[in-house]
Amino acid sequence: MVRKSAVKARTQTINQIRTLIVTAPSSVRDKLRGLSAKQLIETLARSRPTGELADPACSVRIVLRRLARRYQFLDEEIREADREIGPLVTKAAPKLITLPGVVE
Repeated sequence: MVRKSAVKARTQTINQIRTLIVTAPSSVRDKLRGLSAKQLIETLARSRPTGELADPACSVRIVLRRLARRYQFLDEEIREADREIGPLVTKAAPKLITLPGVVE
C-alpha cells in the first residue's frame, strides 16, 4: 500500500514538473529541453533559484526545485519499500521471485 501510493505520487510529481516546464517562460524551458527524466530531476533538485518571487521565471524555478526534491524523496521511499518487501516475498514465495519482473 505504501509503495503503491508512493509510485502514484512520484508519477504525479513528474507529470506536474513536465506540465510546468511546458508553460514556463522560455528562459527556464530552454535550459531544460532535451534532458532525460533522471537528468531533469537532478538538475532541478540541485538548482538554486535567485531573484524576486514576483518574477515568473524565478517563481517557476522555485516550484520546479521543490517538485524535483519531492520526486527524489518519493523515489527513496519506493526503494526502501522494495528493500523491505523483497525478503518477505522471497520467504513467502521463493519461486515467484525467479519470475521476470517480480522484483526489480
